[in-house]
Amino acid sequence: MNFIKQIKRITKMHKLISSEKTGTPEIFAKKLSLSRSQLYNELDVIKELDAPVRYCKKRESFYYTAPFELIFNFSLKVIKEDETKEIFGGTNFRPSLLDGTLISLP
Repeated sequence: MNFIKQIKRITKMHKLISSEKTGTPEIFAKKLSLSRSQLYNELDVIKELDAPVRYCKKRESFYYTAPFELIFNFSLKVIKEDETKEIFGGTNFRPSLLDGTLISLP
């Protein structure tokens, strides 16, 4: 799944849950263009972020049982072909992360 699309979907889910305007699971899934089972998979993702999500049959809505704020921050940079470097390992190979931090190997 497209990462950005999933972030947008989870952000929309959070907004609807926060305002308790999700409707039944079937309606909520339709609002997100998902099947009912896909909706529950996405709810599991939110729950893995420690979101206290519950469903109320009386209100016919999902809601948070405690205050919960969800903020996503990400950055994306497209690297053009002329900006790439070809790196070969050797006896003096020093592995590093994308930000330049060196990794020590045992």
